[in-house]
Amino acid sequence: MLLIIVLILIAATNYQNNMGYMAGFVLLAIGSLSTFYTYRNLRQLKIKMIKPKAVYVGESATLDIEVINGTQQYRASVGIGETKVKMSLLDVPQQSSSQFTKTFLVTKRGWFNVPRMVISSVFPFGIFQVWSWFKIPYQVLAYPKPIPAPINLSDSNQGDEEGSHSMKGSEDFYSVKEYQPGDPLKQVMWKAYARGRGMLSKEFEDKVGQQKIFSWQSVAHYEKELALSYLCHELIEANKKGIDFGLEMPEKKFDLANGDKHLYDCLTALAIF
Repeated sequence: MLLIIVLILIAATNYQNNMGYMAGFVLLAIGSLSTFYTYRNLRQLKIKMIKPKAVYVGESATLDIEVINGTQQYRASVGIGETKVKMSLLDVPQQSSSQFTKTFLVTKRGWFNVPRMVISSVFPFGIFQVWSWFKIPYQVLAYPKPIPAPINLSDSNQGDEEGSHSMKGSEDFYSVKEYQPGDPLKQVMWKAYARGRGMLSKEFEDKVGQQKIFSWQSVAHYEKELALSYLCHELIEANKKGIDFGLEMPEKKFDLANGDKHLYDCLTALAIF
């Protein structure tokens, strides 16, 4: 651009052409202003990132980025991407923010380092480019890919064994309560009623539930990643069924429990094993 401006001014001087002078100085003014406005388009923008959720191997991790503009100036054509060439453009209104979502395919178990990204702008004329690299402060945890195991991997106990829980039923006597309308008449304690103790009803319970212990020894003869995938699938299925489950790894042991927090702890142990 500078070379073109110099040639225009030399030609204008040589031929004493006022239009040539005007064209040269206008281009010089545009170039000078472009450096200021292009820089200002990114100045004082803030970037906020939301910690990505854990994924399974083979899935795409999602990174949500928020570009915040706390000034009174409209920011147009702000680019975000992994390189300064290939990026997505977004506009950020004054005193507002814009959302950008980036996905990364995760192919390896464990902690995945999200590559650094760049925010850039060539607004308004595309003559200059300004940019700033920024690192992602989070890592993505990749669980093993769930694969159904060909054989039963757990030692399980059902019924009255330790780890089962109770619910209302009709098998074992549980307690006595005040009669409520709708209670079965066969559960009313008629002898107590005859003695003047009022209408009392018996409560019964059934022992239900199951517990499963998954151990590394049950899959140690498989290839390592395949073995972890088998355990991962079994843990997920056990949690879906709402049963108590535990995990025994060479370096760590998880006692019987259930729930999403317990599942997360177990899957994390598999991911970083």
